[in-house]
Amino acid sequence: MTSVANQMISKDENKDFKFIICIENESYCNYLKQSLPTIGENSALFIDKKNIPNAVAENMDVILLLQSDNEEYELIKIATKLKRVFSNEIKIIFLSLDYQINQEVSAVVDKFLQFPLSADDLMAASLEIASTLKKVLLIDDSKLVHKTIVDDLEEAGFEVYQAFDGQEGYEKAIECKPAVIICDIEMPRMNGYEVCEAIRNDEHLADTHIIMSSTLGSARDQKKGFQVGVDEYITKPVIISELIDRVDKVFSRASSGRESVLLLDKSSRFARNMAKSLSQQGFSTRTASSIKDALKSLKRISCDLIIAELEPNDGTIIDLFHELGGLDKNNSPDVLIIVPKDGQSDARMVLNAGAAGVLSKPFTNDAFLAQVERALADRRSRREKEQLGRYVSKASMRMAIEKAILGSDDKQTRADRKSASVFFSDIANFTARCERYSPKEIVEQINLLFEVMTRVIMKNQGDIDKFIGDACMAFWLDEIAKSSSEAVMLSILEMQQQIAVMNADHPVLSKDPIVVRMAANTGEVILCDLGAADARVDLTIIGDTVNIAARFESACKQYGLTNLVTEETVRGNMDKFLLRIIDKVRVNGKKEPLNCYEILSIKGAETKTHTKLKETFESGFVDYQKGDFNKAVSSFKKASKYEQDIDASLTPSSLYISRCEHLINNPPSEWSGFWSLTEK
Repeated sequence: MTSVANQMISKDENKDFKFIICIENESYCNYLKQSLPTIGENSALFIDKKNIPNAVAENMDVILLLQSDNEEYELIKIATKLKRVFSNEIKIIFLSLDYQINQEVSAVVDKFLQFPLSADDLMAASLEIASTLKKVLLIDDSKLVHKTIVDDLEEAGFEVYQAFDGQEGYEKAIECKPAVIICDIEMPRMNGYEVCEAIRNDEHLADTHIIMSSTLGSARDQKKGFQVGVDEYITKPVIISELIDRVDKVFSRASSGRESVLLLDKSSRFARNMAKSLSQQGFSTRTASSIKDALKSLKRISCDLIIAELEPNDGTIIDLFHELGGLDKNNSPDVLIIVPKDGQSDARMVLNAGAAGVLSKPFTNDAFLAQVERALADRRSRREKEQLGRYVSKASMRMAIEKAILGSDDKQTRADRKSASVFFSDIANFTARCERYSPKEIVEQINLLFEVMTRVIMKNQGDIDKFIGDACMAFWLDEIAKSSSEAVMLSILEMQQQIAVMNADHPVLSKDPIVVRMAANTGEVILCDLGAADARVDLTIIGDTVNIAARFESACKQYGLTNLVTEETVRGNMDKFLLRIIDKVRVNGKKEPLNCYEILSIKGAETKTHTKLKETFESGFVDYQKGDFNKAVSSFKKASKYEQDIDASLTPSSLYISRCEHLINNPPSEWSGFWSLTEK
């Protein structure tokens, strides 16, 4: 352990913290392993990038060191997400050879350091950001004020430095670098206004939070204070509890992991003032002087909000929106535009172009922050709604809204009869697939499949009811879809097409494709809340229609098919889809047999193979129903040539050939023409 690091540790009472070190540079990583294996009561955990989330989740109050030779911006994205989740529970130091990314990184992490650096320097920076000491500098020429304020501030947990005139205060600020300065106005050598202006002009102190405290409380005095950079103004005599509350808020909102804001402004001073106001509220900020620089920055690190002037340096505001339109939708920020106070036409233009709001210049700091908060709140609400839509069905959303607006009792059970089409699917030979791949690979394959299926279902106005392992259950309500049965049949065909594309484009699945069996039934269902009212309630559908859909999905396996739909789903859609009847079956619990069909294609899009398959197979099925099994076998053998099968050993035609041969050898005393589904 180096002497400097040891000396610094001894000065800090709160030295029990842990390093999580993700350093890509092998030489520097080895150097740190030799220099930082154990630091006093602290420890160092060396990890790879992929292990960062787990390491941080298992170790609170850590210092995370990040460095990459090739993936710096990926690490910055990770750091941003960590700050949003853990806020001040994690301190992050970012190391880089490229000092030019300092501004972008510093807006996210607690400390940016140019790489490489010694273990002593790294330790010093770590102790600085890990320190629980909250530095406050009181500059006032009144000893009574010091006596009145200092003890209470220290008792509240702040480390208080004192100065008794303006010049001493400025020098003390340079020496101790406090986070907060409480400053009087009327003082010898330098008055408060001069101290504040000097601090704002010092690059190392420019972001220090300044509270001006004075008996001079007129509007003129306060305005002058704000003009030279004061953040807050309170008049004497000071109410100690109010002062402590104000100081405490400065520390609690720092590095809070709030949204990221990019300031696109020609005036560096104006942009710096806005950045400071935003930073004091916990936002990550960075600046750009042109559209080109803003786009370059956004391509590296996304942000949530852009605040831009009406006339950027290198184009128009319309140019900015055009460029933003080329970004990935998930990374596209909202935009606030600063317009002149009399620029009503400009305001209408930018709102029409897609701005989230406008700021009329000049504006107060409070008005500025209020507009930023409003724009970001709208963005959060919109994204939360989109995110909720991924996990909650549209029917659930509607019922939740109905209960919130109309319901008088939150625990009251809701159950409504609805006309709907129900869909079930699962992966063929899934158990064998699980044996061929690792758990991670299996989950990735299932998620890829569900992503494809979900897009189709939602596009066609369907609701995902649930995912159960490799199975999916969805439904279409007739009151939502124009025709739920047409929508589910169209979705089945589209999913089969999209799954084929997915398999073909995937390096692994192209050789080992995923085969999905699907089924649908249409009829009356009960849409209801199921669960424990005090714990968890799910909106789902139940009833005979649901049970039959599930049984038909299982029956796909018996026929060697990838889709099977009931006669209730087919009814009214014969002229829209090319179908072949597969069987007339009796399901357990049902007295009357049900016709079941395979969807071959949309009418008009069928191939000659589809047409021949339908003709020959249904010809054999008619003979089979009549009991002419020998003639039926001949037709089924012809049909087998046209079948596009999942498994060559099992097709509907081969199944019927086996059935007919069995019935020829074992003639039934009575023949009804239907078959009982005995397997689930």
